[in-house]
Amino acid sequence: MTFRSLPFALLALSVSLSASAQTPASPLGPISPTTGLVLRDDVVRALIQESSGDRIHDGVQRLSLIARDSLDGYSEAAAWTKAAAEAAGLQDVRLEAMKDGPQWRATRGELWVAGRHRYRVTSYADLPMALATGSGSFEGTDLELVDVGTGTQDAEYAGKDLKGKVVLTRGHPTSALRNAVVKLGAVGVVSSYSTPPWNAPHRMDGDFPDQVGWAAVPRSLMPQGARTPFLFMVSDRQGRELRAQLREGPVKVDVSVATQAPTGHLSIVSGVIPGTLAGEEVVLTAHLDHYKPGADDNASGSATVLELVRTYTTLIRKGVLPQPVRTLRVLWLPEFEGTREWFSHHGADPVRRVAQFNFDMLGASMTRVHSRFQVSYTPDWNGSFVNAVSESTVAFMNRFNGVAYPPRKDFRIGSVTGSQDPMDAHMERYGRGSDHQLFNDHGIPGVAYSTWPDDAYHTSGDRPENVDPTQLHRAAFAGLAGITVAAWAEGMGALELSRLVAVHGAKRVAEDEFRARRELASTPAAQVPGFARLARAGVRAGYQRERDALRSCLALGAPAEPVKAMVQALETAESQALKRLDADGKARGVSLKEPSPGEAERKARAFVPRRVKGQELASFDDLERSAPPESKARVETVKAAMNTASTALREQGESELRFYQLADALASYADGKRSVADIRDAAHAEYGYVFPVESLLELFGLLEQGGVMTRGR
Repeated sequence: MTFRSLPFALLALSVSLSASAQTPASPLGPISPTTGLVLRDDVVRALIQESSGDRIHDGVQRLSLIARDSLDGYSEAAAWTKAAAEAAGLQDVRLEAMKDGPQWRATRGELWVAGRHRYRVTSYADLPMALATGSGSFEGTDLELVDVGTGTQDAEYAGKDLKGKVVLTRGHPTSALRNAVVKLGAVGVVSSYSTPPWNAPHRMDGDFPDQVGWAAVPRSLMPQGARTPFLFMVSDRQGRELRAQLREGPVKVDVSVATQAPTGHLSIVSGVIPGTLAGEEVVLTAHLDHYKPGADDNASGSATVLELVRTYTTLIRKGVLPQPVRTLRVLWLPEFEGTREWFSHHGADPVRRVAQFNFDMLGASMTRVHSRFQVSYTPDWNGSFVNAVSESTVAFMNRFNGVAYPPRKDFRIGSVTGSQDPMDAHMERYGRGSDHQLFNDHGIPGVAYSTWPDDAYHTSGDRPENVDPTQLHRAAFAGLAGITVAAWAEGMGALELSRLVAVHGAKRVAEDEFRARRELASTPAAQVPGFARLARAGVRAGYQRERDALRSCLALGAPAEPVKAMVQALETAESQALKRLDADGKARGVSLKEPSPGEAERKARAFVPRRVKGQELASFDDLERSAPPESKARVETVKAAMNTASTALREQGESELRFYQLADALASYADGKRSVADIRDAAHAEYGYVFPVESLLELFGLLEQGGVMTRGR
């Protein structure tokens, strides 16, 4: 450099320093021709390169050492998470106490086979989940062990004196607890059950003979004042060994269990990354509770959220990102119970929560436990911009990570200690089964990130070695991409987002139309008039979902006129799609005129249910438990209809979590605008199943009787 050029260099340096002192630009921009995202390419790179699956895996290993399904263990995990969140830069971190109630603590739990070759079968000290949560204290020696098979059939108990004995079952322990303990006087149960019903399509008991299943002794099981039984969980292999010994002769066991039921509370760990716009939030959730080890479920989600916080605070501190527009509210809580408790305290806060992102079971190795990464849509009745954001993110991740060694290293999402597994992420229709369902039920659009299925789900096999740091990194980026759009979108960024929503919405309504026309083409001619109404309703539901998604961009600050024009374009496209559908029906050579409605149909069209304020999270199960005797028959009618629907959906190949708590999913459609008949049609669009209108009338009638619903538009 010559001295003559020095002034120019100093001027350039001054300009550079001045620019670096300015507030960083918004991370949003036009749809990238490279990534297909509304995030700037440099921001995408920063989110990938700053976040770390290896760091997340360290957190998974730490949390997996704690039995988080007991009072002491959960409290330890919450204290560690609070400290880690503060270290990551989260602000206003606090432990929010839930209401006091009966808790559970174990200090000892051992099961021995007695006799000359006495040996220990299992113990709480070695594997805490071997002693089921809620087990009562007991001391006994030389107790006879009796096999009751699955424990579900009367014939399995016939002629067996179980009083004062221990029963062995290979079925779900609740049946044996109810029949052997409550009815026949057994003192406790040993069970080798390991596969929850909703995981049954992916594995059977015995597929993994050394896994120990997870279970609990229900508090409501025992009559008032009765002694609480113990429940030991053993592996399929251990169960078969015990049954083999029983075939050779009587088997005696020694039991030593010491537990307590103190009154206490769990806590919600809460903190924020403050936004610049008062009164608006984006919520991040992960459930902290679970057994030990519980690595994928859900140490993975809890540790991932910590890494999201660290990534954001680091990039903000470095000037890569500005402060978010909307506050990021971060919650670690007990699944379902903690979310309900949080809403009871914060549901009426003067805050608009524009989206929720739920992180549950994120790191399962694709190859070791035969899993895949998936992101859920919101339900059709809760259309939101988050669907297009999630869909574009999944497409980007697959495109640049679909091979072991992608050519674009800057867009490779992997970890130093992780696998080279190719990416194969999927968008899934709305399913329930985690905390996002409660946010959706409360009207807040919620999406869920997860790896499913998992060969080790809810068993002792859910260990850190089956969690892949690369998969954790990918889940973290998927969350970062969605959250960044939701938290930073405003003005022109929100307008660019609305264009993304319009593009992806066009794709989804085309799929809705294809599905409706295909089903109409396969419907027998005599049924075409009735089904044509459902087909039209399905198309209309899809277009309504996408109009709602576009309007959600207005709430983020998108200019009104361009968004209104996009909404109008959808209305025009909907009219054309319905004409094509009608033409398909007429081409079948049958009349599309529906038959006159019967009495049930007229009632369904007149009944417009609306959720009572404050009852957004009330469940059908709660209503069932409190239903008066005269309503039992109606309750059974609804339960039978839901079971029939679940069986049909299962046979259609739907995921078990799609129809988890199906009655509550249907109740969520009640908005004071849809009639019961409308809900029947909308539910068909969502699930592809025709719910009998008579059973829906009973469902909403019971919800009205229970104070959960009222009538009126």
